[in-house]
Amino acid sequence: MHSFAATPPFSLKALIHCLVMAGVSSTLSLAQAQEEAAATLPTVTVVGSADKSGDNFKSSAQSVSIITEQDIKDRGPIRRLDDLLFYEAGVLGQQYGSDNKSTWLRIRGFNTNVTLDGTAVSNNSFFVLEQESYGLEKVEVLKGANSFNYGSTDAGGTVNLVSKRPKKTAEGELNVSVGNFSRRSVSGDYSGLIHEDLRYRLVGLYSKGNFPQDHTGMEQYYFAPSITWDISDRTNLTVLASVLKRQGLPTTGFMPAYGSLINTPFGKIGYDTYLGEPGRDYLQRRQYSLGYEFSHDFGDQLKFTQNYRYGKIDHNFLTTFAYGMVTGSDRLGARGYSFMDGDSSVHSVDNRLSKTFTFGDFENTLLVGYDYKRNRADAQHRAFGFPVADIDIFNPEYDGNFDVTGVPYVIRLKQHGLYALNKLNWNDLVLFNLGLRRDNFDSAANVNGTISDDKGDKNTHNASLMFNLPLGFSPYVSHSTSFNPQVGADNRGRAYVPLSGKQLEVGLKYNPDWLKGSSFNLALFDLKENNALVPDASFVQTQVGERRNRGIELQSDVRINDNLSARLSLTRNHATQDYTTERSGRALLIPDHQAAVKLNYRHTQGALNGLRLSLGVRYNGSTEDKANNSGYTVPSYTLVDAMAIYPLSEHWSLQVNATNLLNKEYLSVCESACFYGTSRTVDAQLSYYW
Repeated sequence: MHSFAATPPFSLKALIHCLVMAGVSSTLSLAQAQEEAAATLPTVTVVGSADKSGDNFKSSAQSVSIITEQDIKDRGPIRRLDDLLFYEAGVLGQQYGSDNKSTWLRIRGFNTNVTLDGTAVSNNSFFVLEQESYGLEKVEVLKGANSFNYGSTDAGGTVNLVSKRPKKTAEGELNVSVGNFSRRSVSGDYSGLIHEDLRYRLVGLYSKGNFPQDHTGMEQYYFAPSITWDISDRTNLTVLASVLKRQGLPTTGFMPAYGSLINTPFGKIGYDTYLGEPGRDYLQRRQYSLGYEFSHDFGDQLKFTQNYRYGKIDHNFLTTFAYGMVTGSDRLGARGYSFMDGDSSVHSVDNRLSKTFTFGDFENTLLVGYDYKRNRADAQHRAFGFPVADIDIFNPEYDGNFDVTGVPYVIRLKQHGLYALNKLNWNDLVLFNLGLRRDNFDSAANVNGTISDDKGDKNTHNASLMFNLPLGFSPYVSHSTSFNPQVGADNRGRAYVPLSGKQLEVGLKYNPDWLKGSSFNLALFDLKENNALVPDASFVQTQVGERRNRGIELQSDVRINDNLSARLSLTRNHATQDYTTERSGRALLIPDHQAAVKLNYRHTQGALNGLRLSLGVRYNGSTEDKANNSGYTVPSYTLVDAMAIYPLSEHWSLQVNATNLLNKEYLSVCESACFYGTSRTVDAQLSYYW
């Protein structure tokens, strides 16, 4: 790992120091002395980081963002992954409302990959990793097309989840929380020492609660042990494991456009209306993960690292939903069901060797690596099943008398890649990076009785140039590409072909000396994806043409003084896509404008010493569903969040979080069906630390 000493204010090392300070949560920590001490520590990059070279992630010549463990804690006791990214430029979360079955994220208007500790996870339709955020110590966000790090990825980018791992000091915490909708949770986190070279960490959580939709609720168990062995001064091994179990009645967000987006003589569908079948619907999910991170320093700046992970998901659910109106009726919704019963597993391993050379004013790091992943899914499923009895959307009465049948859902995917990265640093003034990668993939699928297979190879690259100028200015330019093999077929039996993306980004990073601990990142990007997937009226994806977004992002963390800080993000999208070979238009789901600002205050005097307050405002512009509800616009919406934390004593703390504080009722998006946004949630947590 690299560490950097203090140098003149316009050097790269000073720049990195500022970036590290800015990357720390913009919310001030409970103890000012601890915060200032942490800001002076060298940056430590774990093997599972998204930066494979082990360098400072924030200094890269591209748009990246880091959500720290303190950021995660500040979001409150019951958090989803998309909750953690509400204030990040270019990120769109919860576009399908309060879905308790899966997490939905888009970055820069495109789907996004999730990785865990630098390794691939299952990403097969409904077999998608659902990580408990209490088990994370960091979230890394890489924006835009970039297959260099992980091979096959979506064009939107990658969200890398970094698990909590053993600390070098013994410490722990216990938390108890309650909230509206009968929500409650108990969680604990302890890091201990067996020996000075052998340490462990135990993280656990139990939660149970309902959701804004009538009848829905979920119970969850989570346990994540880990152990680290410092085999020698140069050799380290960390083993990470986790188990998650989730069961309950799932939400069904689908609402007919008529009655949600479109006014009716009977008004609008109630915000808490459940159009599923409470006597039949269910969700059972068991998720397991086991992996390790190994590193060895040979000396003379020659290092070897290896990540391995095995993941398994057992997933069984049935959910019924209203997808539209019965022809000729103003009250009856037509319904179908979605069913899945099966399991998915993934093996992934990544090996890399890096060497740093110094020639006068030049420092050059060369990294070469090989990774491999194997993914499979075996299930019976029905994405869109019939028949289910019609339902009165304004006064639902339930009838669970329908048959459920499934068809094969079998997927096999293998991928192995060779890659090389060269990072050239001239006198801490010019940084040039070039990454080249070649992947081979082999896939086969039997979905809905349609058998398909695909194999091939793909070359991708990532190149960037950044200049560190006086006064804290660092302009940069980068170009990167991505690909993502697809399994399955459309509703005409045509097998999908791989998606391919490319991005050009020009940006400016600014770390002012006159505003210590602050950072600004302005980025202009042009991101394209070929062979894009578009849902048709039967909710089956069809592969059509190109999707493109040309946008501007501004992300800033401003530390105004020791008591007040702010986080600001602004996004301007110009997203378009092809709907057919003859028709194109504004892209689904993506607002033209997004903005968010969060103010954080810490009181440092009197009886309220240590009190921390946060107030956030999020704005999402209007969207359109030109493919299915042309002529109607989903209105923009503005939401308010708030947080208060008060240290009752040295060991006790009380925290209250409110999301959508004003209980705004809104449509998050329409994509054939429409989806209501998440209602107000309020949670209070009492914590004990030792």
